[in-house]
Amino acid sequence: MDKHHHHEAHQEKSSPKSIYAIPFLLIFAFALLEFFGGIWTNSLALLSDAWHMFSDLFALGLAWFAAYLSAKPGTHRHASGQSHLEIAASAVNVLLMFAVVTYIIVEAIQRFSHPQAVTGGYVIFIALAGLIVNLIVLKMLHGDGDGHGHAQSAEQDHNKRAAYLHVMGDLLGSVAAVLAGTVIYFTGWLLIDPILSIFISLLILIVTIKLTKDIWTSYKNG
Repeated sequence: MDKHHHHEAHQEKSSPKSIYAIPFLLIFAFALLEFFGGIWTNSLALLSDAWHMFSDLFALGLAWFAAYLSAKPGTHRHASGQSHLEIAASAVNVLLMFAVVTYIIVEAIQRFSHPQAVTGGYVIFIALAGLIVNLIVLKMLHGDGDGHGHAQSAEQDHNKRAAYLHVMGDLLGSVAAVLAGTVIYFTGWLLIDPILSIFISLLILIVTIKLTKDIWTSYKNG
């Protein structure tokens, strides 16, 4: 019986890794590929989606870290349930994402006046790969429990759902990047790139505003 409980405890302890490790590594690897691919193809839509994936990476990292902390007794937390470190890291992420959104929108406006050549074929290929990665990650994050039949705490479930919504938003970003590449490849209409880049930046902005509200609520409740 003790052996059985020990085995269950070991599974619960390892569950944060099993839930978040592979999605985190997949997103990290592809975000880098998409970032440098965006520079190479000169696609602002691809670069925007890469930044969106970096924000997903941050959300996954926070969820993973929160799941790890929840297994450790004595972690100092606000009344909201978040640790001080999580709140501070979220605040840094908010500032970074606002800077990214500002950069994308300014660059997109400039491209309306001075359209730049984009390698549409490669944009399609890279963005499609990103779409597949996001679908895999969504499938891995979807569902109840931790994959071993154990119930999750409310906090773990909240973090997992937050990470899931981040990746869902990035899925839309990948679709937008695929669309941009397809339109450019078949029609040569370069303005679709800045148009869809603004769309992706608005997705980032929505997530960032929500995160800002969450941080404010955490401090108020703390």
